[in-house]
Amino acid sequence: MKKIKAIGKVGSKGELYPNKKIREVVGIKPGQNVLYIATEDKLEVIPIKNFLELFDEKPLVKISVEEFERLTEEVLGSMEKNKK
Repeated sequence: MKKIKAIGKVGSKGELYPNKKIREVVGIKPGQNVLYIATEDKLEVIPIKNFLELFDEKPLVKISVEEFERLTEEVLGSMEKNKK
């Protein structure tokens, strides 16, 4: 995992301007949505990938359609039990 440090600017209206190197490492593109997570002393900026970007990624797990359907039924069944 790459880790770099850089100085950016905050605009007069609070806009954040990370430099090009930071945007490239994180993968932020113009117009892309990002998720901000703030704590008392830290701000995380996480790019939100669109559907096509997610579709192109390697899957985290391999699962058959049948297994997916079984798991879905199991989860929905447990949700129904918890409603009662």
